[in-house]
Amino acid sequence: MASTPSIPSHTKAWVYSQYGNIEEILKFDPNVPTPHPKEDQVLIKVVAAALNPVDSHRALGHFKDIDSPLPVRFLLPSMT
Repeated sequence: MASTPSIPSHTKAWVYSQYGNIEEILKFDPNVPTPHPKEDQVLIKVVAAALNPVDSHRALGHFKDIDSPLPVRFLLPSMT
């Protein structure tokens, strides 16, 4: 039987909390609390992450009427 890996209490993320030029608003936060999934959700370990062109459009606010609320977090893989 496989053992369950421990879940870190914090992770790293690129975060923005306002709309604008992604080069100006995107900030690295090395201490973001790990999300706690609800009963009908799962927590997935990320081993690689990337920003795509659509992410810069999201940051400019092109989708703010239908997008997730700010702040937006791009979680990075845990190195533990």
